[in-house]
Amino acid sequence: MRCHYEVLGVDQNATEDDLKKAYKKLALQWHPDKNPDRIAEAQQRFLEVRAAYEVLSDSRERAWYDAHRDVMLQKSSGDDYQDDTINIFPFFTSSCYQGYNDSENGFYTVYNKLFKDIAEQDLKASTDKTIEIPEFGTSESSYDDVVGPFYAYWSSYCTLRSYVWKEEHDTREAMDRRVRRLMEQENKKLRDKAKKERNEEVRELVAFVKKRDKRVQLRKIYLEEQAAQKKKTDTERRNREKQKKLEELANYKESQWMSFQDLEKQLDDLENSVKNQFQEAKMNNNDEDQNDNPDDSDDDINELYCVACNKSFKSDKAFLNHENSRKHKEFVQLMKAHIQQENEDLSLNTQDQVELTNADYDQFVQLPTNNQSSKSKKKKKKQRRNNKENDASSDEQTEALVSNEQNEDEEECAAPTVTKNKDKSTTETNPETSQEPIILQCFVCKEEFSSRNVLFKHIKELDHAKPIPVKSEPKVKGKSKKK
Repeated sequence: MRCHYEVLGVDQNATEDDLKKAYKKLALQWHPDKNPDRIAEAQQRFLEVRAAYEVLSDSRERAWYDAHRDVMLQKSSGDDYQDDTINIFPFFTSSCYQGYNDSENGFYTVYNKLFKDIAEQDLKASTDKTIEIPEFGTSESSYDDVVGPFYAYWSSYCTLRSYVWKEEHDTREAMDRRVRRLMEQENKKLRDKAKKERNEEVRELVAFVKKRDKRVQLRKIYLEEQAAQKKKTDTERRNREKQKKLEELANYKESQWMSFQDLEKQLDDLENSVKNQFQEAKMNNNDEDQNDNPDDSDDDINELYCVACNKSFKSDKAFLNHENSRKHKEFVQLMKAHIQQENEDLSLNTQDQVELTNADYDQFVQLPTNNQSSKSKKKKKKQRRNNKENDASSDEQTEALVSNEQNEDEEECAAPTVTKNKDKSTTETNPETSQEPIILQCFVCKEEFSSRNVLFKHIKELDHAKPIPVKSEPKVKGKSKKK
């Protein structure tokens, strides 16, 4: 059996087009019809060419053939395949060479031939012919050009041979895809195992040779000398620098400008000047702020404040609208009654009592308050929140006032307007109105009285009792029938 590539006359890296051209040419040349004088030879050669093209034209069969080509060719000759891998174990002893020279049996000649043969086997089995494997060299070879690259490559050696002869299964005989996949896995394990063993053997041999190589030993001595020389020069340099610093310290004289007292004085002057500059800058900034915002103080001074409702206003229009509101008038009435009650409690004469009229109140409430001008914006916000709470409490007070009037009118008595702060929440939120007095007023003549006894006496004498009309609820027909 000949190699299929030799039968077609192409290289192992031939493309499909090259195979097809070679096959057509040989098929026409050895076709039996073209060779009537030698039909038997033509038939044999034609079948050989056809079989070779069938194998190489199929990518899968071609890959398998490339991996097992050497084994198939050797087995086709009738002999069992014999592994031609170079045995390197005899080279693990110093008896295989004589002296470290370049003679026929010398160290460098023996190992140079050995590594060259291993490289040739790898290149023969590899499909990549561009790989360059460094040689061992001679005793005079340069370390940087030959010795260094050689040990760098062979210390991490990986064989390029496929070791397909270690396989136990022929995947072409598989019944189905699953069996073929299992066969391929078993074959791959055997190949990888053989490659690993070969790589370890070669690496151990390289370590054995490197330890005894005089070129490596001389390189090691050279590097040690270089390191020692560098260390010596560094030590001398440090000693020179140290001696120079000692001489400078011995000849050192303190300059006049470097004396400690002068330096301390300069620092104090510098500190005082910086402090003065900082104070001046701060004062200038304050003046600028006051000049930039002159309206703030004017707003505080011109702010209108209502004493009865505890509210502040920034415009006259807002203040006038507030004066015309119902809540404001109610608070004014409460304030008047409160002042009168205090005068009665203090037993003041009626001539000395001060009556608060609307004109006097207007004059009083329109005066600007100096305390408000000193308040910050945060306090103003807080005051606005309190005003909202006061509005809520005033609503509750008016509701209580109406309910009290209805209860007293149902008893066929005069309807005095009574305001009592029974709600604990209102007394807590508005402390100014928590101690407000009870206001008693005649429903007919609208006259106010200081006590119930005086009010009832007035009603009885002038016959001012008047019931409050109560709206009757519409009756439901269903309920009236049940009654």
